[in-house]
Amino acid sequence: MSHGRRHAGAFAACAIALLGAAPPPAASPGPRCDARDGRVLVPAGTVLLGEDGDGRPGQAVAVPAFWIDRHEVTNRQFAAFVAATGYRTAAEQEGGSAVFVQPTGPVDLNNAGNWWRYRQRADWRHPDGPGSDIAGREDWPVVHVNYQDAAAYARWAGAALPDEAQWERAARGDQSGPRDPRSWAYDGEGHPTANSWQGVFPVRDTGQDGHVGLAPVGCFDGNGFGLHDMVGNVWEWTSERRGGNGLIKGGSYLCAMNYCANFRPAAFQAQELDLGTSHIGFRTIATEPDPSS
Repeated sequence: MSHGRRHAGAFAACAIALLGAAPPPAASPGPRCDARDGRVLVPAGTVLLGEDGDGRPGQAVAVPAFWIDRHEVTNRQFAAFVAATGYRTAAEQEGGSAVFVQPTGPVDLNNAGNWWRYRQRADWRHPDGPGSDIAGREDWPVVHVNYQDAAAYARWAGAALPDEAQWERAARGDQSGPRDPRSWAYDGEGHPTANSWQGVFPVRDTGQDGHVGLAPVGCFDGNGFGLHDMVGNVWEWTSERRGGNGLIKGGSYLCAMNYCANFRPAAFQAQELDLGTSHIGFRTIATEPDPSS
């Protein structure tokens, strides 16, 4: 199978979900983003795994206390790992990766090949391909990392990738009851509270949330546990498996009202373990606090 067909097919499973009309314009988030490193304690508790706000009650799962990264792993943090170990990601070894390219005309929403391209020499250092770099993007989430890359970083950091229950417990924060699925990315007046796609996907992102495309970490308020970007910005690897694939959670900046509206903790997507893209990142967990916290 060619790289183009392989990468287009990897995203075709993203289900179309209409959650209503687009929200009204909103002011941009504040100019300062909270990119402080460190982990936050998630206390022991029970999570209603899969509760989606649309009537699915979820499964009660007890989760012991753990510590989780305050934000998604950044380019700056990943660069420190690479400098210390000489690690080369799969995209660097293979010579390319999957990049979102915004189409300019009408598209078939059932064909993700309309907006995904396999781009030579795209990798974490060159997120858009040749000619791009991470200068000025040090506090952006690292992307173009597959499961093995994320797990290698976690081991180096004395940590691990969260399982599904841990990730969802952290993402739900201090949730005490069912929530409208829109409320994880928009407030009661329709103003964005997470980095997702406003407008008609994939042809126009209005940037009502203050960002067109990826955003630096910590640009939106933390949840009840003080965690940033658990919903939106980039999908995040977990340690779970689904039919031989990995499992990613949280949605990304490509999640829109008219397509793949996965900006809620219950959402998940199966993902090829060896496939990194321009909208998937990760964060890590540990049983002890980060000394830098």
